[in-house]
Amino acid sequence: MARGGRCAIAGRWLGVIMALASLFTVVPVRAHHPRPSDGTLVGLAIPAIGHGEMQVVARHRSDILDLAARQARTDATLRRLMGFVSLQHFACWWGLVPGSLTDEASPFNECAHADMAGIRALLAHLSTMPGAQSAASALEARIAADIAADPAFAALCSNSSETFDSGVVIGPEWRLLPLHAPTVLTGLFLLALAAGGAWLLSRCLPPANRPASSGTR
Repeated sequence: MARGGRCAIAGRWLGVIMALASLFTVVPVRAHHPRPSDGTLVGLAIPAIGHGEMQVVARHRSDILDLAARQARTDATLRRLMGFVSLQHFACWWGLVPGSLTDEASPFNECAHADMAGIRALLAHLSTMPGAQSAASALEARIAADIAADPAFAALCSNSSETFDSGVVIGPEWRLLPLHAPTVLTGLFLLALAAGGAWLLSRCLPPANRPASSGTR
């Protein structure tokens, strides 16, 4: 591959890595609207989801989103839930941090609960919509069967009783970061990749212009 092509690829990868690394500082614990202290909903109520159930719902996430995207006729509830799960998935780093779904101690576990609870609420709403009822009901039955087949999927955690609000996007709980080694290692890995990408990109840049030597004094 030509040097210019390698440099362009290095530049693109560095941009992606830096964007991911920057999320450690730009995603707050509670993004967008703060939750009212009196419990008033900002958006739609989203029921809680069990710790083990999240893993099953996550398996069918793409199927549920595809079904929602195929709806020719939408309503305000569908659009609001679609917007919530999109923002929530971003706030959770797209589920890429190890332990987000499975580790209660992860800074990303609460936001993963919100993400999966939103997906399940979206499926529940699809099951009431003309044109989606049959497919949505089939997905709900498949999820229920998977949960019933393995007692581990009935596990609960401290976040399993939390209900959510489609108007409140939940970010990572950074106070838990120093105590969660996988998240710390993920952050260090991203920073190391960013440093390596910056070094590689610097090798692609032309040297600084220097005054030509006259050869005589």
